[in-house]
Amino acid sequence: MKLDPRTKMVMVICLSCLALIYSTPGRLLLVLAATIVLLLIFRFDPSTVWGYLKPFLSLMLMLFIIQCIFSPGGKVLLSIGPVPLITYNGLLVGSSIILRIIVVIAAALLLTTFSSRDFVLGLVQWKVPYELAFMVFIALRFLPVFREEMINVITAIQLRGIELKKVPWGQKLTIYRQLFFPLIYGMMQKAQQLAMAMENRGFRAYPQRTYLRRLNFILADYVVMLLSSAATLMLIFLQIT
Repeated sequence: MKLDPRTKMVMVICLSCLALIYSTPGRLLLVLAATIVLLLIFRFDPSTVWGYLKPFLSLMLMLFIIQCIFSPGGKVLLSIGPVPLITYNGLLVGSSIILRIIVVIAAALLLTTFSSRDFVLGLVQWKVPYELAFMVFIALRFLPVFREEMINVITAIQLRGIELKKVPWGQKLTIYRQLFFPLIYGMMQKAQQLAMAMENRGFRAYPQRTYLRRLNFILADYVVMLLSSAATLMLIFLQIT
């Protein structure tokens, strides 16, 4: 289905709002299923979602354990003597947190189904200042760059004979802390190079910008945006009331 990039932005906002509003695993699973269906409609391979989720697995596992321990209530599933460790309510809360993160990441992948130029152009045609739209684009663009820089630093460590998988957790945290500064230094260098390239190309030299093409809504865009917004507002209203 060929839709305007702004229509897909509206859909991402609607799915993210539902993921933040809902707090039960059942409803979050329904939102996740709807997100996967949309990814299939726009010919995005759902199996690649795992590649985007993999860097966040340790964070999600930590959040799950913390929520299970510090969200008491319901039947006690695991305890240490008289102290309840994992309860039914904690398990539900932890599962909800994990599903919420997955839904937000999967919904954001809809933004990868169109080019970055269309993303900036769509925001500009929504009367967002070009500087702000470009700033949002650069922030999204630097996420994979940050990931690649991290992989390069870890690879350099492994080439020196250090196997991180065999290093104890205490020493591993020390190594990661020492890697933080070269990682930040590399990112600052890339940011400086980007700033120089923008200045050399006359960024913000004129108050008004011209564009080679414009995005235009079709009937399907209006229908999808109307249905998505109406359904989201109705579901939020039902959840609140």
